[in-house]
Amino acid sequence: MTQDQLTKKRFWFVLIIAYFMIGYFFCSYFNLHRNYYINVSLPFESKIPFVPVFILGYTAVYAAIILIYALIDDYEIFKRGMRFAFFVSTTHFILFLLIPVKMVRPDLTEADGLMATITHCYYLIDNPVNCFPSLHVSYPLIGTLILWNYKRKWGYALMAMTIVVAVSVVLVKQHYILDVAGAVIITGMVFWLIQKYYRKWLT
Repeated sequence: MTQDQLTKKRFWFVLIIAYFMIGYFFCSYFNLHRNYYINVSLPFESKIPFVPVFILGYTAVYAAIILIYALIDDYEIFKRGMRFAFFVSTTHFILFLLIPVKMVRPDLTEADGLMATITHCYYLIDNPVNCFPSLHVSYPLIGTLILWNYKRKWGYALMAMTIVVAVSVVLVKQHYILDVAGAVIITGMVFWLIQKYYRKWLT
């Protein structure tokens, strides 16, 4: 990768992060002030325990994002990957507004233990909205799909991280199961559509 391409790679990465933050927090502010929400929880989900240690798995998404940036050393592939992330993020933002879901979380104001305290701090930062579908699951899945034909071993690693994140978002009460399923379906559909109609963007 040339120095010029490296500069452009950094630009694309910063651009998609900025787009995520602006879009996510706009939707969060808007959804937090709604007077109705859609319940997507399954009947048995109230019995799923809160397991605070899985906050570590939940934060694995950030490691996945860093890996995507670090592992893709082909500028064209990276640019196509960022376009893929843009379309997935945009689809999520639209669905956040069309299908407002609010997560019911445990009260951790008197959290006992390090992991519960960390989870409580995360709750303070991230409002319990923007749930369906789960962007937290979609981002490592994006990495899996990008790396699958480029660096297969790392594709497996990102797949494992996707599974860990998917389980973790449910066990730390950040998402419902259908949020996870929605993320997988939406990300897969966007990938399929780009492959079908704009194949040059991802191949």
